[in-house]
Amino acid sequence: MIEKNIILFISTHETLRAEKILKSKDIDFKTVIKPRSITSECGFGLEFESRDKENVLKICRENNLRLSGIFFKRKDGGWEKIDK
Repeated sequence: MIEKNIILFISTHETLRAEKILKSKDIDFKTVIKPRSITSECGFGLEFESRDKENVLKICRENNLRLSGIFFKRKDGGWEKIDK
């Protein structure tokens, strides 16, 4: 099973901006509704394979994207925040 991460941004506008930037960098992701167990200012997140995490974070930093957090799915089905 492929491990996934979800990255959340401070607003829907910032999420849409991130989508555009990540698409231009050929990052494979999908837009998802934020899991209920994760708190955030925005209701949407971007899900991607955990192997792409460092590249995604680098792109976010380079483009001054404002993150709310990045999370991974635990074996019990819950989500846990990853330190950036």
